[in-house]
Amino acid sequence: MKYRVLGRTNLKVSLVGLGSGGPSRLGQSTGVPESEIHRLVRTALELGVNLIDTGTGYGESEAILGRALRDVPRDGYYIATKTRPERDGQILSEDDLIKTVERSLQRLQVETIDIFQFHGVRPHEYTGVVEQLLPVAEKLKAQGKIRFIGASEMFFDDGKHEMFQRALTDDVFDTVMVGYNLLNQSAERTVFPLCREKNVGVLIMIAVRRALSKPARLREVIADLKSRSRISADALPEAQPLDWLVQNHVESVPAAAYKFVAAESAVSTVLTGTGNLDHFRSNVDAILGAPLPPKDMQRLREVFGHLDESLGN
Repeated sequence: MKYRVLGRTNLKVSLVGLGSGGPSRLGQSTGVPESEIHRLVRTALELGVNLIDTGTGYGESEAILGRALRDVPRDGYYIATKTRPERDGQILSEDDLIKTVERSLQRLQVETIDIFQFHGVRPHEYTGVVEQLLPVAEKLKAQGKIRFIGASEMFFDDGKHEMFQRALTDDVFDTVMVGYNLLNQSAERTVFPLCREKNVGVLIMIAVRRALSKPARLREVIADLKSRSRISADALPEAQPLDWLVQNHVESVPAAAYKFVAAESAVSTVLTGTGNLDHFRSNVDAILGAPLPPKDMQRLREVFGHLDESLGN
């Protein structure tokens, strides 16, 4: 395993982070038995993964992780969880946020959440989060119930990272969870420079979703970009637009996609979520293996580097 420092938290985190959300939700969406999920979590730890991300909106993920990690020494992993900052169009009350954190602690069977994040903060919610909820989170931090405070963005509504550009300028979060993939590289221009300046830790989500794992979906995305002249008509092949990446040590387009995001020095950890153990191992191998050739990285930047749309799903 490779490790990087998570910004100002000074936590030395694994470059591969285990995610429990996304389409799979650790296999909950596909009927994976909980015993198999426990096995996956333990295997991840054996491979050196020490950062596990979850959330209150991921079904039973918090409770499943609590049971899977029950006998694991608490210094053997870092747990990150998160919750949406609004309900029914209104910012959560102080009491609601406190109850949410207490419930997460109970479900995870821990005394402290290493990284508590406001989940999917939209640009119009940002002010309410900072003015109404951040002080509550700071109180919980002072009480020892959370160690660090972060946020994730609503990437599919905010492909230009407007919320994080404000948050990082204001310097209010210790960590950010950013949507970043080879189709939308805009965080390299708008988010990562500010993270370096403010020493904010970066967790990557949406490195691989449908567009980079489902060939039919990828063809649709590329065809749409061409039809709108967002990329040139001759930029990529029609049928298998990214298969030129699959060569030598790169086994698949998803493997190439993971390698692309892991190459960014501002990134501390790349989250990957699945309920399939073999799938997880292949993702780990892709992230930790040899990087993409420089010429392929350059071509990806030439084709997609200018885009700032919410691409990847």
